[in-house]
Amino acid sequence: MANQSAKRITQENAARLAILSKLLLGINGFYLFVRIVLQYKSLTWSEAIMYLGSAALEVFLYTNLHHVSRPRYDPGGVLIDSGTDLSQPGLVSYMFDYIYISWFVHLLSLATRWAWSLYLAIPVYLGYMLFPYIRQFLGSSLGQQGGKPEEKASEEDAAKEKKRKEKKERKQQRVKYSR
Repeated sequence: MANQSAKRITQENAARLAILSKLLLGINGFYLFVRIVLQYKSLTWSEAIMYLGSAALEVFLYTNLHHVSRPRYDPGGVLIDSGTDLSQPGLVSYMFDYIYISWFVHLLSLATRWAWSLYLAIPVYLGYMLFPYIRQFLGSSLGQQGGKPEEKASEEDAAKEKKRKEKKERKQQRVKYSR
């Protein structure tokens, strides 16, 4: 009963990595076969460099996922740590997303050269996710530098505070009935 969750995570990670490695080899092997054997004359240096760069990043992310999800055992063979759960959200899911986008771009690039521009979706998404934090940072620093917006906000806050005090005083002056 002990460590059932850790054993389940270890098994799920192993199964997910096995599928990922087969797809990684299969899709990249198919791409290289088609590109080198069937479409060799249309292969350019820029496409070769883009493929090598994206494939190198794919392999790096795969080995990183493999490393962080590796379980640790003590000398007696008892499971100490199941490794990182590969189904968790966050950085791990972003690694999988990049690998999936790369596979899609590699397969689509066999039909059109414009497929490589789909990699622009990654920095656009990153900007979309970071925009609220950047806006908050810039808004707070701009609010401190510009005197007028801050003065206007403080005047509004003072007026609201005055209304609250007046309302509180009126409530205190009411006659209270008891039974």
